[in-house]
Amino acid sequence: MAAPIIVGPHGQKRRLLLISTCLYMIFYTGAFYGYGPFQLMLEEAGAFSNRCAPDEPLPCPSQTSMLLNVQFSSMLTTMIFTPCVGAGIDKYGPAIMFDVAFVFGIFGLVLLIISTSLHIDPLLFPAFLCIGFMSCLSGLYTVQTGLLFEEGRDRNRVISVLNALLDSGAVTYLLLWFVETNTILTLPTISAVYLAIYILVVGTSVICWTKIGKKTQKLATEEMDRAVHDVVVVRRESIRRASEIMERRESIIDNEEESTTDQYILIANRPQMEQLMSSQYITLCIFFSFHQARNTFTLTTTRDFLAYLGDDEYGNKYLSIFTLLTPVSVLGLPFVDLILHKWGYAAGLYTCNLLGICQGIVQVSSTNLSVQILGFVFYSFYRCFLFSVTFSALAAFIRGDVIGKGCGIFILFGGLAGLAFNIPLANVAVNSLGGNFFIPNLVYLLGCLPCTFLCYQVGRGFAKEAKKKEEIALYSDRKE
Repeated sequence: MAAPIIVGPHGQKRRLLLISTCLYMIFYTGAFYGYGPFQLMLEEAGAFSNRCAPDEPLPCPSQTSMLLNVQFSSMLTTMIFTPCVGAGIDKYGPAIMFDVAFVFGIFGLVLLIISTSLHIDPLLFPAFLCIGFMSCLSGLYTVQTGLLFEEGRDRNRVISVLNALLDSGAVTYLLLWFVETNTILTLPTISAVYLAIYILVVGTSVICWTKIGKKTQKLATEEMDRAVHDVVVVRRESIRRASEIMERRESIIDNEEESTTDQYILIANRPQMEQLMSSQYITLCIFFSFHQARNTFTLTTTRDFLAYLGDDEYGNKYLSIFTLLTPVSVLGLPFVDLILHKWGYAAGLYTCNLLGICQGIVQVSSTNLSVQILGFVFYSFYRCFLFSVTFSALAAFIRGDVIGKGCGIFILFGGLAGLAFNIPLANVAVNSLGGNFFIPNLVYLLGCLPCTFLCYQVGRGFAKEAKKKEEIALYSDRKE
């Protein structure tokens, strides 16, 4: 079993890792979720055009459905396996699992090059499956990288910045589409260059994680050797100290059992399964799952939603605006930091939910493309708050050796929620409603309303945690 991450002693490797992580979050991990422009490139390359009748204009509904299913199926399949990946990070350490993500990314991009070069359309499914697995796995490293920094505001800032950059990554495929549209480069050529940059950027993180993992293991081994030496040389003293430690632990347990009438135990002090079964974790998971499904639906269907409103007549100008506004989420970081520091995690969740409601109202209330730009702005800030607040909140009450599983289960249930709603809603909109997304967008808007209660419940949970910590601190002061 790998040694747990040790905060602080990694110096330049930690700084280099943070820089490379910022780069791959925006250009690779987050790029996977900005599928709209890449769908345009695949349409222009003729992917699945054999699904259309000879006299049918391109892209036809059958072709669009297949291209949407490429993204939906890869995104949801990889999300389902993310808890296993999170458990692997907890068990084997972040270095080994990041190597796995690196290899899957290479396989995915190679398959993409083969598919677009030889026009083997079915290969797009395994290609995006591998790319999606890389994206979901490397996305967990927003938290794993944050764990290298001191707990509190510094860690929250690192997690928030990395999540904001991940959100901003949706602009990457727009840049690739711009290059393809305005140069002589073809999609296979662009994909090959993209692969080369991937090896350089993500390979840097692989080296950094490997060195950090070795140093962590070395420090853990040295600590174990010192402990063994103490037992051999000063056995009696060690036994005495161990006895004192046991007494302190018993006093803490007694305090937790006796200091409150409800016998509340801090979530981080519970066994792993009890942490994952706590009402606080389950409530936050439900909140994240709904909004992640909603977020995935918006990202994947925006191209077709805007096309129905007439964006094709403007040369997909509003899709470009939507994608270009994605990096605006970075501007939300100071507000995330302020709200979390001043009012707490529940206030951050309330803000996230309110932004989702505002964006949904714009979607269903107007068919004017210019008005939809306001919804794009709401959506960018919504995504910033969604990932930054939920993952920062999770790290605030879950123990470090459970955080991988915790994040993985979040993403799993987000995928299951998407599986239950997104594919049926998208197929109904495209095939039965003629591309009109009013009803699917209305469903997700109404779904935001009960999430207000979930925010309230999370706030109550953190209030319990804070009260218990105060009681333990006061009890410890009295004992001293």
